[in-house]
Amino acid sequence: MEWFRSIPDETHHRAFLKDVLTLVLDEAVFKANRRGEPVIRWRLPQELLSLIDVQTRDQPASHEELLAAIKATIDFSVKTGHPMFINQLYSGLDPYGLAGQWVTDALNPSSYTYEVAPVFTTMEEAVLQNMRALLGYPDGRGDGIFCPGGSLANGCAMNLARFKAFPSVKTEGLHGLPRLVLFASEDAHYSIHKMAALEGLGEAAVRSVTCDSQGRMDLKALEAEIQVAKRDGVHPFMVVATAGTTVLGALDPLSAIADVCSTHGLWLHVDAAWGGGLLFSKEHRHLLAGIERCIFI
Repeated sequence: MEWFRSIPDETHHRAFLKDVLTLVLDEAVFKANRRGEPVIRWRLPQELLSLIDVQTRDQPASHEELLAAIKATIDFSVKTGHPMFINQLYSGLDPYGLAGQWVTDALNPSSYTYEVAPVFTTMEEAVLQNMRALLGYPDGRGDGIFCPGGSLANGCAMNLARFKAFPSVKTEGLHGLPRLVLFASEDAHYSIHKMAALEGLGEAAVRSVTCDSQGRMDLKALEAEIQVAKRDGVHPFMVVATAGTTVLGALDPLSAIADVCSTHGLWLHVDAAWGGGLLFSKEHRHLLAGIERCIFI
């Protein structure tokens, strides 16, 4: 039983976690974000491999070795909270968000049922209700899910739109369905094509709609594409509007697109992975007018 006696107990774990916490706070949270520190200590791949041991081992590492590995990881990582770091999609941590991550990681819940995660599932529904209210749904009514990114969110919307048009797809699959097509602007995110391929529609099912000089979906072009699709004998089922393209940051005219969808009975999805944050701005949220209509109309 010698191996059992060598396993760290609560005292060792408590001391180790305190050391880790101090190291992370000092090096990753505060020091790394000071203007006098570099955004990154750049090393070429082969040089980095000589400085950091990333190989797996047969034997466990000591606490000292683990702390050294954490320190090296911090030293040679990009400091996203640094004043000189700029990225269009993400930036440094929020101290309160970090605290939330510590709590959730410590409890390690699986939030698929109330029984195994009563507090977190309740929180989830409260946040979703508030998000729906921000979108303009009366009293926050409706439903929603959290997605790990915009690509999967677009895929989920595509799946829902297809189910709405043809509920039998859930049990029978694509067999027997007409050729389905959807419409997105020529500047829409590449995940629209990726998800069309993943869900068995094929990339050719995405009909690209030309944009105006400001990068917004052209309404006349959208109407023309819908008419062409109908003449081709395929079945239009969805329009993907974009609120904040990755090309120009353009916002498609959501209300006008919703009117087109209403005329033709199409599901409207708004990809607001980039521009959705405008909902929190009293000054600019009017730019997303019509987003509350992103349902089957």
